[in-house]
Amino acid sequence: MPIYEYKCKKCGKEYEMFQRITASDRTSCKFCKGPAQKLISRTTFHLKGSGW
Repeated sequence: MPIYEYKCKKCGKEYEMFQRITASDRTSCKFCKGPAQKLISRTTFHLKGSGW
């Protein structure tokens, strides 16, 4: 299951959620119930070696 990052527009807290790919986005903050926005996260995928 992928990990998605969210940030609350009301309290400013950032948090991670395990969610299925088919699940709808979480639209409320798990702390204050304010509006939350899904963040675009950096990937940790890295190709090494001379062939890339």
